[in-house]
Amino acid sequence: MSNPPTAKEIRLFCDGELSLPEAAAIESKLREHPQANALGDFERDLKQRVATALKDGSAPPAGLADRVREALAAGGGVADEADSVGRIGPPSDAPAPHRAWWKAPLHANAFAVAASLVLVAGAVLFGIFGQPIDAYRPPAMIDISEAAAAVAAEHMGTRAGGQGRASRYSTPEDAGRGLAGYLGKAGCVYDLRDLGYKFVGGDTCEVPPCEPGCHLIYRGTGAKKGVISLHVVPRSEGLQTRGTVGLNVLPLPTDKIARDANCQMDVLVWNHGDRCYLLSVCIRQDAEDIALRMQKALLAGSP
Repeated sequence: MSNPPTAKEIRLFCDGELSLPEAAAIESKLREHPQANALGDFERDLKQRVATALKDGSAPPAGLADRVREALAAGGGVADEADSVGRIGPPSDAPAPHRAWWKAPLHANAFAVAASLVLVAGAVLFGIFGQPIDAYRPPAMIDISEAAAAVAAEHMGTRAGGQGRASRYSTPEDAGRGLAGYLGKAGCVYDLRDLGYKFVGGDTCEVPPCEPGCHLIYRGTGAKKGVISLHVVPRSEGLQTRGTVGLNVLPLPTDKIARDANCQMDVLVWNHGDRCYLLSVCIRQDAEDIALRMQKALLAGSP
């Protein structure tokens, strides 16, 4: 994964000040980093609201002109309004991959653009942007790798020590009733017997940093000796899947969190409805077939 774009890069991207290759690179980074993407959405929305305010003909608050002149003079030694117009006037009409947000058919004058900057700075006082700027909080980001490491560790403990904590419900019927609130509307206790796995236990679980959910366990039958763990937790806005390249056979976008020093197992992660699913499978070659079966059942059970 690439490094997230800086705040300056996000602003330049939203202002349309980047070349086509530069803009494409930032757009790709925004797709990879949900928190940066949220900030980009906020920046674009803010500029749209400012542009709307400039077009509607509303008179600025009393004393705004003096404040703009003072701010411009303090920032760059501007002597008068004419000088400021020369310095921040609109760019040329040469074709560009992105047009500046304020360059509308009516061509807002330079003083109006400068005034909008003061309005942005004073948005908390004037309240013209709806939500005050200092009240904006991007959605809390959940590190999907941390969640995957947690479920992988519990899976390994289950494999080594029997059913472990996930043993309150020992039959599919009991688990389906007892865990219905955690499984969600489309969730169920999956029948995997034709794939060589039998349900052996289920219970509630904790998957840091997610909210409490449930854990379903299956064991291989016959020659299969592996274990399957499925953790189901409430979906968070901050935990977004993008779809790992190579998992194209699955009907839902699915991330594969690969085994590393912190994560003891490969973990497949996908979202559906208001739930997030984290799947650990001992026998690697079975993992995608099992995920496919579960995802099809989810889609079939959806309203």
